[in-house]
Amino acid sequence: MRELLGQPRLIGRLEERLIRGEASHAYLISGPRSIGKHTFALRIAQTLLCQTGRTPGGCGTCLACRKIERGAHPDVRSIERPPDKERISIEQVREMERDLALKPLEGEYRVVIVDDAAELSPDAQHSLLKTLEEPPRHAVLLIITRTPQGIEETIVSRCQPLAMRPVPTQRLRAYLFERTADAELADLVAPLAQGRPGAAIVLAADEAERTRRLAMLDELFDLVGMRLIDRFGFANRAAQAAAKDRPGLEARLTLWLELLRDACVGNAVTPLHPDRVERTTRLAAVAGNRRLARTAALLTRLRDDLDRNSNARTALELLMLDLPYAPEFERAA
Repeated sequence: MRELLGQPRLIGRLEERLIRGEASHAYLISGPRSIGKHTFALRIAQTLLCQTGRTPGGCGTCLACRKIERGAHPDVRSIERPPDKERISIEQVREMERDLALKPLEGEYRVVIVDDAAELSPDAQHSLLKTLEEPPRHAVLLIITRTPQGIEETIVSRCQPLAMRPVPTQRLRAYLFERTADAELADLVAPLAQGRPGAAIVLAADEAERTRRLAMLDELFDLVGMRLIDRFGFANRAAQAAAKDRPGLEARLTLWLELLRDACVGNAVTPLHPDRVERTTRLAAVAGNRRLARTAALLTRLRDDLDRNSNARTALELLMLDLPYAPEFERAA
């Protein structure tokens, strides 16, 4: 499991218990998008079912490990929201429960991966809870979600938490340099990836997406220089785009939050976006730290509310009302 970047303490404790045969019946794997939650779940399954013995993360080469990687192991089942549905249905959970009740076919355990648990329908969550209350002895459930607040507290309380944290920018930079041998690319991508290795890999390979993220950073400064009517026009366009690309809106809000953080702390700590320091310093000078801290608190709440399916347009309009106005940031026509 060492390939899971930036999670050594979490992985070390878990590996020790799995190797000793002390697997819990249910784990709740949480963390931001693209941080490696599904990969983590696969490595737990491989640890439990590896044919060379309980090897941390599995050996990766035995038949069982290769089957799990391909999604073809009969003792490992994944439940996901169908592309044409809004929720994971109770029928999917009931089918999983029938399968889970059977003895393992090839290994010691039957493993179920639920990704993302926040997409379970209310009835499906209730049915899953019954399984968590009385799981079969050979069952291990790996429940994935971005935030535990998105699922029933009774489900959370019956799982061992495995919270994955964003990877420090410097560690991501080193990781990207190891993969690409391109220091300039690593310096550019690491701050844009927001502590998520999966996002870093995508951004390193996709120049168009890198350009889009850089434009998101500049949007905040443009908005500070806009009048309210223009801000609301921006909010409307961004909300329409978010209907098809919710992760894109979350990325945008997180990048803005990082800029506000840089503006508030000044040169007290290393900036997250050193190439924008001149403008964040100017922003702090015209708006003041107290005002920016208030906006950052609102932005944090609005971003987190998106995980609970709040209205994107309403969230953006609230932010537009709260952003400070500084005409010196107005973009030249």
